[in-house]
Amino acid sequence: MTSKSLFFKLMKEDFKTRVWTLAISILIFFFSLIVATAMMISFNIYNNSTYNYSDDLAINFMSYIGISNPFFGIIFIVLSLVMAMSGFSYLYSKKKVDMYHSLPVKREVLYFIKIINGILIVVIPFIICEISASLLALANTGKIGVVIAAIWAIAEWTLLFILSYFLTVFSIMLTGNMLIGILACGFFSFYFPLISLVLKGYQSTFFDTYYTSGFIIENVLPNMSSFMLMFNIFELKWLTRIIIVILASIAFLFINLFLYKKRASEAAGKSVSFNVIKLPIKAMMVIFMSILMYLLGYEVMNHSIVWGLFGLIVSGVITHCVMEIIYNQDFKKIFAKKIELLVLIIISIFITAAFQFDIFGYDSYIPSASQIKSTAVISDLLESNSEQYYNKVEISDAYYDESFVDVDYASDSKIEADQIKKMDIQNKDAVLELARQGIEAAKYDLEPQGDFDRVLISYKLKNGRTVGRVYYLDLDQSTLGLSSVYADESYKKSNYPILSQNPENIVSVDFNGIMDNDTHIVFHDDEMKKKFVETYKKELMNLDYETKLKSYPFASIRFNDDFMEGALRKYAGFNYTSDSTSATYSKWENIYASSLESVGFYPIYPEFNETLDLLKEMGVEITYIFPAQYVESIDVSYNDWENTTLDDNNEEVEPYSSETTPKTFTDKKDIEEILDKLVVCDSPYKENLNEDRDYTVIIRSGNPEDSDYRGYNSYGFKKGNIPEILKK
Repeated sequence: MTSKSLFFKLMKEDFKTRVWTLAISILIFFFSLIVATAMMISFNIYNNSTYNYSDDLAINFMSYIGISNPFFGIIFIVLSLVMAMSGFSYLYSKKKVDMYHSLPVKREVLYFIKIINGILIVVIPFIICEISASLLALANTGKIGVVIAAIWAIAEWTLLFILSYFLTVFSIMLTGNMLIGILACGFFSFYFPLISLVLKGYQSTFFDTYYTSGFIIENVLPNMSSFMLMFNIFELKWLTRIIIVILASIAFLFINLFLYKKRASEAAGKSVSFNVIKLPIKAMMVIFMSILMYLLGYEVMNHSIVWGLFGLIVSGVITHCVMEIIYNQDFKKIFAKKIELLVLIIISIFITAAFQFDIFGYDSYIPSASQIKSTAVISDLLESNSEQYYNKVEISDAYYDESFVDVDYASDSKIEADQIKKMDIQNKDAVLELARQGIEAAKYDLEPQGDFDRVLISYKLKNGRTVGRVYYLDLDQSTLGLSSVYADESYKKSNYPILSQNPENIVSVDFNGIMDNDTHIVFHDDEMKKKFVETYKKELMNLDYETKLKSYPFASIRFNDDFMEGALRKYAGFNYTSDSTSATYSKWENIYASSLESVGFYPIYPEFNETLDLLKEMGVEITYIFPAQYVESIDVSYNDWENTTLDDNNEEVEPYSSETTPKTFTDKKDIEEILDKLVVCDSPYKENLNEDRDYTVIIRSGNPEDSDYRGYNSYGFKKGNIPEILKK
């Protein structure tokens, strides 16, 4: 058993041979932390004219040292390579291996001496320089948060460095010379993220109903890389990332120890230390390059299977030849293992065929109703304004004691993920019928003629899986199923937050009507507030799909809590001044209703009779149809969507619109007839469901600048509701 004194003596001797790495580590962290912080302080002193100098410096410092800074990621990757090579490069020399293994010391002891020294040489200078830099920042900002941030950064960067270091050691254990070791390090850093991208490329290219690739391809494979974890390329949550790093580091620590003990001394100088890994590594490389080049050849050469196969076979053969040269370190072995090559090419062809011809039935998959725990349906055919309820208002500090109000716009993926999580449609048969219609459309490659639109269907299965498929459905053919889904209580509540909101939290509403017919109402009567909110919630819940098809939301309404009311006040004060155009041409009490229009607006249909009566009672002017007295003229254009053209290869391309010369109407009777049928939907909540795409209508008004109906806008008609005057 090795005594403690001998262990530390051996550590000291090993350190002497690696002292140059300590010098590199000290220099890197001295300049990247202490000098960089001093420069940051100097820059802020001489170039920052704002009153909150210390706040800006603290924010800049914490951002610089944080784990989101790729600069330090590069530093730690380079240092992990230097430490691993300086500590274990003797494994590449037969003489050095014989010398080390002849020492009366167990391999485990040698292993941990090298590992611990490699960590300490980097981490100790990093800690000293990081703390010194944070104290510099503290002295100039007076904010203890910079020191706390530095301590967190030390812990996080140390964990990420250790994982990268252990992966590099792992690569050394598997190889017999330095060049192959570096290549192996690159292989393990990028192979799994790249194969996940290729598989996603196959799915999105060949599966008509593709939505997501599943947990393994989306989440596991991309993060099986210290490089991806170091830079957090796939944006893992902080805790998830740290747990993965810790568990992976522990696993590699003992895997490397096992390999170190099993590694033969004769492996020095060879390309690979263990013959057993040669075939798996070669198979991974050959299959990856083959399926990658098939996909590239197929896409680049206009979906040509022949060119795809050419790329697959040629790249597979070349990759196999290169691997054999590397393994045998002999160019004469270029065509060795021909049977293995043939088998790998066949496997690659099968993989591509499985995707291209959907051998395993991805597109035709429908679970049985008994397998489903919950379902979700997301489509613009059902609701096209979901972003209104996910965009968030943000109030941030600005200069000179002002506040800046902005909107954080939600991504489609975030909206869909949240809706899938919350939605549980009870009528599963209607959902499954929509899926069958989508499968038929994809199966026969039906051309989208009419109102085809994207429909996402997600199933949460009882076995824990979540399965999503995207279909393209025609509105006319799927109205019954869409109607059943829209009538579902869970669908409504997951889409419209107001249905679950307490009226007590609401302090005001914004009515946004036709053109600039806007009103902001502050509630002073709690009874009226409760009555109004509950009335709207009831009518929105009772809104059916047939009404959405025939009618349209002529106005929008927003329910404001204290935060939103304050944000509107700040936004109006910041964006409108007494001499601004918006302030001059708008009623000041109505500016709130036209502010932050991308957040929180709900529809008002003409059929919401009780809601409209209460609005009138509160003094709101309700105008259902654009007032004819304000219209100077109406231009109507006919769009010919039937025309198609052929390209040079005689392939049909997308239909285009051949717009006729607009016909202008100035007669008041004609104008009134057109306005009576016109869909005037220009408030924040916009919807063009079931609109006739053949007509485009532009209203031109010549009324005074202070009118609510000034300017012009573009509108359309509902299908089957075209004015007779336009049919002539």
